[in-house]
Amino acid sequence: MSFRQTTVAGFPAVALRSAELEVVAVPSIGMKLTNLRRLNGREWLWRSDQIPLAPPRAGASYVETADSGGWDECFPTVGPCPIPGAPPDTKPLPDHGELWSSPWTSSVFDHAAGTTLNGFTGGSVFPYEFHRGITLDTHEPVVRFRYRVRHTGDAPFPWIWSSHPLLNVQPGSTLTVPGLMQVKIDAAHGRPDIKPGMAVDWPAAIGGNTERFIFPAEGGWAAKLFGSVGPQGSMTLTDPRRGERLEMMVNPAEVPQVGMWINCRGWAPPGRAPYYNLALEPCIGAPDRLDVAAEGWGTAQTLHPGEERVWSLDVRLLDD
Repeated sequence: MSFRQTTVAGFPAVALRSAELEVVAVPSIGMKLTNLRRLNGREWLWRSDQIPLAPPRAGASYVETADSGGWDECFPTVGPCPIPGAPPDTKPLPDHGELWSSPWTSSVFDHAAGTTLNGFTGGSVFPYEFHRGITLDTHEPVVRFRYRVRHTGDAPFPWIWSSHPLLNVQPGSTLTVPGLMQVKIDAAHGRPDIKPGMAVDWPAAIGGNTERFIFPAEGGWAAKLFGSVGPQGSMTLTDPRRGERLEMMVNPAEVPQVGMWINCRGWAPPGRAPYYNLALEPCIGAPDRLDVAAEGWGTAQTLHPGEERVWSLDVRLLDD
């Protein structure tokens, strides 16, 4: 059997395993992925040693209570913000969206192409069903994410989506996004040379050479950047010490943007010590706040009654 019941920090979890990979998900914590690795390889998902896994609470701050690491999904916003076009007294959209604190229904099964963990949940601010299927391929070291969102109400609403994997990085780790030449700054900490709203060359203005960003040893800064995912739709994170790399692949027609939260021991939630990590986030719409994406950047999407949208994301783990 290629899946089994297990526990993570005392929470019931599901572990999917192929001949080369293992993925672990915790359905009761927003279908969070806590582990993504090659068998006997490095763990790619970062885990906080300061914020433990905990039952999600709707309305709580994600950053202060749930920023424990792993892989979450953000919809219909990432940053907390007012609903675009809504009356001023309307309840705002929550921090990191609704999915991380929503109850999910899940199922897991084997089939000819691999093992799939399906999960779905519904919206409370907007009327929708959100579906995510994760398949471990039988023959290749790849995890295939398949997404579907369906409007279940009677009035259109705006939305953005972002994958939210927090990845383990260290000084010397490298990040490559072929075809990406420029990024827009959404947030910066400890970097007076870059400010929100600036468009700068990637990766040279951030701290890389002409081809890749290299995580520095000195640290002390963090920044959130957005750019076009590029015509190839690929992104690669490399750990040169272990000789392993993680490759993400999307269809740019479906997933046109990528967000990059580069944290070089420059930021942590209030009261915590800073650390290294990377959020490499293929996304639909930018930046993190839906209201800014809709009214400023012009990248927000609209879902109409009865409409569905589907997209996909592949993650390949390779050992050089």
